[in-house]
Amino acid sequence: MNQAQIAAGVDRRLALAGAPEPGSPIAQSWRRSIEVHRLDPGRPAPPRVLPAHHLRDYQAPLEPLLHIARSGMEKLFAQIRDAGYVVLLTDAHGVTVDFMNNPLLDRELRRAGLYLGSCWSEDEEGTCAVGLCTIDRLPVTVHHGEHFRAPNTSLTCSGAPIFAPGGELLAVLDASALFSPDDKRSQHLVLQMVSGTARMIENAHFLRQFEHCLVLRLSARREFLDVDVEGLLALNEEGVIVAANARAQLEFGGAARPLPGLRLEDLFGLRMEDLGRAMAAANGAPFALRTLQSARRYYAQPSQPSQPSRLVRSMPNAGKNALPVAQGLQGPLQKLAGGDAQMVVNANQALRVLDKGIPVMLHGETGTGKEVFAHAMHEASGRAAAPFVALNCAAIPESLIESELFGYRDGAFTGARAKGVRGKITQADGGTLFLDEIGDMPLNLQTRLLRVLAEREVLPLGAEKPVPVDLQVICATHRDLTELVSAGQFRQDLYYRLNGMVLKLPALRERSDKVALIHQLLREEAAAQQRASHGIAENALAVLLHYDWPGNIRQLKNTLRSALALSDDGLVELEHLPADVRCTVCNLMPPPRLATLGFNEDVVPAESAPPVDRVVVSEPTLPNAQAQALRLALKQHQWNIAQTARHLDLCRATVYRRMKRHGIVPPNLRD
Repeated sequence: MNQAQIAAGVDRRLALAGAPEPGSPIAQSWRRSIEVHRLDPGRPAPPRVLPAHHLRDYQAPLEPLLHIARSGMEKLFAQIRDAGYVVLLTDAHGVTVDFMNNPLLDRELRRAGLYLGSCWSEDEEGTCAVGLCTIDRLPVTVHHGEHFRAPNTSLTCSGAPIFAPGGELLAVLDASALFSPDDKRSQHLVLQMVSGTARMIENAHFLRQFEHCLVLRLSARREFLDVDVEGLLALNEEGVIVAANARAQLEFGGAARPLPGLRLEDLFGLRMEDLGRAMAAANGAPFALRTLQSARRYYAQPSQPSQPSRLVRSMPNAGKNALPVAQGLQGPLQKLAGGDAQMVVNANQALRVLDKGIPVMLHGETGTGKEVFAHAMHEASGRAAAPFVALNCAAIPESLIESELFGYRDGAFTGARAKGVRGKITQADGGTLFLDEIGDMPLNLQTRLLRVLAEREVLPLGAEKPVPVDLQVICATHRDLTELVSAGQFRQDLYYRLNGMVLKLPALRERSDKVALIHQLLREEAAAQQRASHGIAENALAVLLHYDWPGNIRQLKNTLRSALALSDDGLVELEHLPADVRCTVCNLMPPPRLATLGFNEDVVPAESAPPVDRVVVSEPTLPNAQAQALRLALKQHQWNIAQTARHLDLCRATVYRRMKRHGIVPPNLRD
């Protein structure tokens, strides 16, 4: 049968099922089921159901979500139970990790695949609500004959996606029934209920993940703010957007403008000081904001972080009516997160999975601090008093890595130590095992490691009895493990066992907190070298900020260590930087002014430095013509202060001062 015949057959079947036009998502799913997945629509077998011991591997990565989702599922099930529906929660691959059903129908539901552990991915079941939802990422109902496989054609299923704060698909919520009216329109209300519950679960999960931050709840309708939130924005103390929910990203950023990393003033023209005053004036009630680009009005309701922030404590009348602004992370991960949006997200997610037995995979370029991050996770966990054991799989010869990892008993091989050696796995018992460059582990050892993770016991070389172990596993790699799996160089089952939570550490050139990071590392190096004082000259800092840093934080630390050693008085000058760092940047551009880097022109960015000649750029008095030029630039950049400041080669503080001096008010703040 050729492709034209297949397409014609699909269209006829869909027409009989009452499906919409041939180009509809359901029709496209049918074609994928035949042409890509090569499924047989007449196959009589029911959907595959995973055994309990395999199901735990799929539930573990979603542990932070499951408790929150359960409350929403219970509410939804109570509303639709009497109509014969069950409620399923699947992971992003279509595996059912939780469900609620009527015990009286248990046997029929299990036979139909509406059961815990059932697999509803499109590549297994063809067109179905869960499978289609994981691909199109949109709410959908697949009704009766719209299902691809014949055993499923009596079902009606409505599914809706649940997204993680980063925008990736986290789970699918589904309501299905064994029997229902033939008319698909009867399912419209069920789909709306499922979609509303999925959005409620998604928002609750977002608020839980960013409970240490100020979260703005936004809605265009004040009276519905508590029940119909259109956007969630998590902010740090500097007003940088740390995360946004899917609706906020769609509403304020779209597909081409990621919100994390932007500032609040980029969206609403408000600094954190302005927001603090608005919160105090509102006295806990919602208050109005207008977007810069469209001047559309939204109402904002801040959520209360776990602890008050520096900004709130400094606000007048701060007390029970003053809602606190973003509170940074506490503990060992705080210093690593800094002010970078992606690192704050990483640290928050790491905190959520600590002590839950979920393996963590760290991705990042060489030198981004993967081992340091893993050690900080260990220190923040309940295993902090136990060992943190690290093994670099790429730094040990293949002939030795097995004994290093698993250990050996005395006499296990020629040249073995008389009393044997405890391997890294045994040494980490009760604590954390960090496996760096896991992608370089030989295939034969991957099999043994998989057994250790599955059985929680290790068999040293030459031993007859396995040794039980209890450990947290954190892996790291700069390689694409999915490509290694496809090439047969890394076991797929081990890959899924290790990547319970995946965190990507940003490269140094991508971090937005480089100034603070440079001062932090300089402080640490000065303490290590027992320097009484330290600082960095303006031109040297400008060069460090513009350098590409292929070696990332490791290269920056070495650069500052050597520069500080070459300095007589603790002040790092341009001449103290390595030639490759200094010359690469100087050949590209002259050292930029402070305003170009976004610094306040009245402050020299040096910390605990001895007195040096300050560079102060005086602010001229603007005549009317220059005031008009400022107003024109603001309009040209849609009243985005940050973009206007970059265009005029000024810092944001100077733009605000000049706007105030000349009475220039953004349209969204005018009466």
